[in-house]
Amino acid sequence: MSPITGWKLLGTTPGAAMTSEDVQDLWPDAVDVEDATVVGAVDQALSRWGDNVDASDWWFTTTIETAQDSWVDFAGVTAPATVYLDDRPVAEVESMFLPVSVAVPAGDNRLVVHFPALDAVLRKRRPRGRWRSSLVAAQGFRWLRTTLIGRAPVYSGVSPAVGFWRPVALRDLGRARDVVVQADPRSGRVTVRGVAPSPGDVLMSVHHKGTELTVGAATADSDGQFTVSATVPEPALWWPRGYGDQSLYTAIVTMAGQPLCEKDFGFRTVEMTSAHEHSGSQGFSIAVNGIDIFCRGAVWMPPDPLRLTSPAATTQKHLQLLADAGTTMLRVPGGTVFPDAEFWSYCADLGILVWQDTMQATFDPPEDVQDLLCAEMRELLRTVSGNPALAVVSGGNELIQQPEMLGLAPEQRDVSALSRALSLVVAAESDAVFVVASPSPPPGSTDLAIRPDSGVAHWFGVGGYLRPLADVKTAGVRFAAESLAFAIPPSADAVDRHFSGAAVAGHDPRWKSGVPRDRGASWDFEDVRDHYVAEVFDVDPLMVRRTDPELYLQLGRLAVAEAMLECYAFWRRHDSGCDGALVLSSKDLCAGAGWGLIDIDGQPKAPLQALARLWSPVALRLASAGLSGVRIDVYNDGPGPLEGTLELIATNSSGHPVTEARRPMSVDAHSSTTLHDSDLTGRFTDLSHAYGFGEPVADAVQATLVVKDVVVARDVHVIRSTAHQGIIELDAKAVLADGRWWLELLSRTTLRYVEVDAPGWRPADNYFHLAAGLPYRVPLTAFRDHAGRPPKGSVTSIDALTVTRFAADDR
Repeated sequence: MSPITGWKLLGTTPGAAMTSEDVQDLWPDAVDVEDATVVGAVDQALSRWGDNVDASDWWFTTTIETAQDSWVDFAGVTAPATVYLDDRPVAEVESMFLPVSVAVPAGDNRLVVHFPALDAVLRKRRPRGRWRSSLVAAQGFRWLRTTLIGRAPVYSGVSPAVGFWRPVALRDLGRARDVVVQADPRSGRVTVRGVAPSPGDVLMSVHHKGTELTVGAATADSDGQFTVSATVPEPALWWPRGYGDQSLYTAIVTMAGQPLCEKDFGFRTVEMTSAHEHSGSQGFSIAVNGIDIFCRGAVWMPPDPLRLTSPAATTQKHLQLLADAGTTMLRVPGGTVFPDAEFWSYCADLGILVWQDTMQATFDPPEDVQDLLCAEMRELLRTVSGNPALAVVSGGNELIQQPEMLGLAPEQRDVSALSRALSLVVAAESDAVFVVASPSPPPGSTDLAIRPDSGVAHWFGVGGYLRPLADVKTAGVRFAAESLAFAIPPSADAVDRHFSGAAVAGHDPRWKSGVPRDRGASWDFEDVRDHYVAEVFDVDPLMVRRTDPELYLQLGRLAVAEAMLECYAFWRRHDSGCDGALVLSSKDLCAGAGWGLIDIDGQPKAPLQALARLWSPVALRLASAGLSGVRIDVYNDGPGPLEGTLELIATNSSGHPVTEARRPMSVDAHSSTTLHDSDLTGRFTDLSHAYGFGEPVADAVQATLVVKDVVVARDVHVIRSTAHQGIIELDAKAVLADGRWWLELLSRTTLRYVEVDAPGWRPADNYFHLAAGLPYRVPLTAFRDHAGRPPKGSVTSIDALTVTRFAADDR
């Protein structure tokens, strides 16, 4: 593949030029953009042709020279667009989600691509839909196959994409095309189909961890089409992260010793069930290789929302952050864009399941567009064929919920024709589970999609609907494909870097431009966050913001973290009836307090760092069980039994132990165990202070799970804390032991939400509680540019008015 460069960009008023010949005399005014695969080129050129990307026509041109007849492959072009070759229209781009190929003869050829002003396209009169979308004002978007990023208020803060959002290149005529891989985990049979550049014998070899395992041979026919198969004996299965190994194989197909294609694939089964063992109602769950998976993660947003595609290293960094936090699933929502090849490859490497929506969001899909929707999904499924990460395909984002919320009768919101067509595409091209829409009721059910206790939900009870945190225990969420949307402040350093301080929070237009809001709403998601600040910390966030904006933002970070922890702590319980939930969303689209668990600079926000404890494959959670005492849930997602010792210790305000106990602990593979404090102590102690006989017995309870002398899981449940202590006695020091750096902490008082800030280092745990008198060692990992330097930094707590500095121990 030879990338095509040397592009020039020109902007014109809408309709001023209708064909490439009409702009011939205008090219001297064009700007050089060289690599036009960066859609940001249009955004950068706005200063010359206006301030609204969608209000101008855009023209790209370049000259290509080929020694033989060839093809230009446009991997991704925003729609609508027209491609001209030497002033002849040769392709109409109807969908930005479908590739376009243009035949070019040998010699010099001039390419011109015209992108008409989207505002003008939207003004074209077309039949109205049966309902209006709440995402955008311009309802004509239901006819257009383009992204809503930069166009819908919930995806604001970034310019819309216009141009080439994926590579434009001359085709490598020696490579196979239209390659599809199918792998059967039951038989070990792998089949590769494709189109070779010529007829002839093809040979396939299958490799695993660098070793050739098996081969197969076939013959490409006169059209170059071939199908070649081989059998892998006793194939190793691919598992989601934490549940087993991510075993991947590579199929290499050659002709006459020359490589035709190389594709990675995996063996696994994926199935959907709607009945839950404990709830008794119809929900939604995913089983991989016959094992139910508790899906946790986020709704994926492109790491670069302007260019829509990112360097492989950037995509890998974002996915690694999510994987390290315990993510097992990401959902790609309709209304955004299909991810690039690197996304799929890294998801397979990291064990992250992918839920892929059709690129359709809230609109009534016209019949004329349904063929495009099916073609887009067919193209995607063939491109990612063989990738074991793909688990679910849905017919769209809030496709059913939108008309339901507008009160339409069932016959007025029927989308069964599109659902049938898409389900046939998915069944023919993939083994992924098909879901009618996200959200949607269970198959065959007449429940409304908006119900959280049935099928797949988008649940914002804790969130936009301002339900108390305890609502998670009564809402009956079975599976939330979207949930927990808050305007999450980034770190204090990020606020200083982008806004020169916290004083902008809550009111400054620059800050508010990064805060998500629903179109037409009189509130935004910062208001939502403030509501939970008041609930969690019993303060007036407005008054805190007036007097201490830094504290205001820190309370916001921690209130969101607490809300998410409370919800996931309940959802992950075996008796909750919930089989998964995804946070909206993975990453901010611009600087500020967006929905993202990762900020615009690619750094994890406080809630993600706190969730890592609970999302971990091996995890432990303490919670008050009322009169039953302190509940202890131990989770083991892994493929083997977990054998260790569970230790419980409670300390009072002086840091003295008041209760200590331990017992052997065994947790089966892919399972969990629930105990109460009395199961360890053998007696009644009222550690939860539910009976309220006098003062609390303890300030905090700590539980640790120790396996082979290593603490593999820890949690602290705070019974009583003292907010804003003037002076705290906290010892903090960095020590080098066992070949790595650790932060050793010991507090004389119980502290909540302890934050470790070590520039250049990432703590393995953060925003945790410390029980008085109990030491805690936190592993520290250096960023690449800090390797070899000893760590130093600070430790703070929401309960403290002072900051504790730490550095390497001199011993």
